[in-house]
Amino acid sequence: MEVGHARSRMRWLSFASILLAFTVLARVQAAPLQIPDFSQCEIASASAAAGPPLTLYFNCCLPIPSTPMVDFSFDKYKTVGKHIRRPAQTASEKYIAKINKAYELMKALPDTDGRSFKAQANLHCSFCNGGYPQKGISGNIPVQVHFSWLFLPWHRWYLYFHERILGSLIGDPSFSLVYWNWDDQVNGGNKIPEMFTRVNTSIYDEKRNPNVQPPVVVPLAATTAYNQSEAIVTNKNLNNMYQSIVTASTATLFMGGAFRAGTDLSNSTVINAPLGGGIENGVHNGIHFYTGDPRTQLLQNMGNFATASRDPIFYAHHSNVDRLWNVWRFDMPDGERFDHTDPDFLNAEFVFYDENGQMVRVLAKDALDSKKLGIYYKKATSDDLWINYNPPAKTNVSAVPAAIASGVPYVGESPLNGTINIGTNFSAIVKRPTEKKPSKSLEVLTIQGVQTVRDEFVALIAFVNLPGAGSTTTTDSAEYLGTFNIIPATGKNRNLMANVKYEIGDNLKRIGIQKEEEVVISLVVAKSNTTVTIQGLKIDYEDK
Repeated sequence: MEVGHARSRMRWLSFASILLAFTVLARVQAAPLQIPDFSQCEIASASAAAGPPLTLYFNCCLPIPSTPMVDFSFDKYKTVGKHIRRPAQTASEKYIAKINKAYELMKALPDTDGRSFKAQANLHCSFCNGGYPQKGISGNIPVQVHFSWLFLPWHRWYLYFHERILGSLIGDPSFSLVYWNWDDQVNGGNKIPEMFTRVNTSIYDEKRNPNVQPPVVVPLAATTAYNQSEAIVTNKNLNNMYQSIVTASTATLFMGGAFRAGTDLSNSTVINAPLGGGIENGVHNGIHFYTGDPRTQLLQNMGNFATASRDPIFYAHHSNVDRLWNVWRFDMPDGERFDHTDPDFLNAEFVFYDENGQMVRVLAKDALDSKKLGIYYKKATSDDLWINYNPPAKTNVSAVPAAIASGVPYVGESPLNGTINIGTNFSAIVKRPTEKKPSKSLEVLTIQGVQTVRDEFVALIAFVNLPGAGSTTTTDSAEYLGTFNIIPATGKNRNLMANVKYEIGDNLKRIGIQKEEEVVISLVVAKSNTTVTIQGLKIDYEDK
């Protein structure tokens, strides 16, 4: 028996050594993402899984200016004063008239102009839905700026140039976007801003969810029913903000993990699968889902990354995401937090159009300080409510004994489990680390190898200490860990392989089970009949 165990251990160590070698080799050969070859654009298509048969085609190819591409520098793109972005619900009539005029002029430009609304929308479509293969990488692997550390800097640059173009069109270089303050559960920001609901204006989009029009509070959790009271919805929203941002105190947990040259969203393993951050996977994707029109296939416009930027509210939505990046950095109770410092993150290349229609190459590192770009945000006093939210615990003793009695299985880290089909819900007992937690570390749950086909929206919701949790289980308690909201996609990005991480130590402490050796993790699939599988569950310590 001991010999068998020894041989098994040796096989496992050999396997682990091989995996480590591949990981180290991949890192050595890695490089930052480069801008693609624009002659290689591909038309994407998608067949919706629900509703009448329909195939959607997305030609997101970008117009190529006759002038050469230029490199961004702060000297070349000087800011004119402070661009102070304010909450959309506080916008004056004068500002509303100004932004409508700016979008009216942008929409009047020919599609061949990089400043046009069509070209601006195609920037998002092309780099989020497989419009271009990565440069210098074999295998026709698409560029993807979601599900990784690229998400926040790419979208900050996107807004920066979009704002400059709008200002240039109306002759106001100090023009600023507004932000849709959907995290505000106090002053009305959690409703679709009235300025975007005015029919027959240039910032109105008819393809929006009719169920969440004002005065309905927009939920941030995918399982929140439309008919629930405002008090219930706002408490769920507060906890979603708390879990997506406050407890996600490291760059990896908040911003996402590595995306280097050669990273392939659709053809990964647990070892190298992309990792989205808490703000992207959670509340950001939740807003996309709830704003998209359920009467259309693939939840157009906002509910699908190929069409989301066709709705002007997209830019107000992402202005809030960008604002919350600053809040995460500087306004958390534990003090200043820090972005990634990996050279492959800092030197990742993106491309946008400036106010003259010129293509500009930028680097991720130059977007890390929004003030250097002239971007400021009027402080939202409502932030304190979710920053200091105290999610109540529904339980106060370990659920492990009851879970064992009812046959809940033990699940360890990949590759020991094979492939696990979640079905509509799945519970497992997971062992916690046996060693003492280092002082400067977090206890983190990793859901390894989440895999699905992104033909329709699906939410993967995680709970602790609630065996048998389902789609009606409330998300306003300490047992709720977070939601991976998966947006429908087209073409090569349909097949998703990802890892998902949640800081779990805060939840265990609130429940009172921080000294238990094992915990029950429950996963729930909601809003879809899509098959979701995982390859493992792992709890470990990660450095702050």
